[in-house]
Amino acid sequence: MAMNQMTPAAKVAKLRKMAEDKSLPQDVRNTYLDEAVKLEEKAAKGAGVKMAKGGSVKKMMGGGYAAPMKTAMAKGGAVKAKKK
Repeated sequence: MAMNQMTPAAKVAKLRKMAEDKSLPQDVRNTYLDEAVKLEEKAAKGAGVKMAKGGSVKKMMGGGYAAPMKTAMAKGGAVKAKKK
């Protein structure tokens, strides 16, 4: 089946499968993956889905901001088992 006769989902699957071929140069494999992403974005846009644009999430769902990792983690010391 030719690529232009496939459904968008089938094209994406085929492009991702072709990108797994380690005998191809990396830039060719990256091109296949880029095309797959473009097709997925086009299909999602047509369905009314908003795609994430990358970057880190800075705000939590509850409206507050995430605490820095060092304050959220436990402070030093070893965990000791209680004696029975």
